[in-house]
Amino acid sequence: MKIEVVLLLYDALMRGERISRRTVCAEYCISERTFYRYMREVTDFLRKYKPEYVVDLSRSDSEYFAVKLPQSENKNTINN
Repeated sequence: MKIEVVLLLYDALMRGERISRRTVCAEYCISERTFYRYMREVTDFLRKYKPEYVVDLSRSDSEYFAVKLPQSENKNTINN
């Protein structure tokens, strides 16, 4: 189940959706701590393989979302 939830979180972020911790925890019967671990895995993956994206948190409605950085802020690009 872990892999499935992590992939679903990643997919939702890449589609521009906002992720609510409460909703995900209730839907997949996971603890808040587990949710934070899963989000950490997604953000670590993005840092390594898609550095042009960062995960941000909307403090007002406590939802996570992905932001694509302008090219000049993307310092971890891979030169092929």
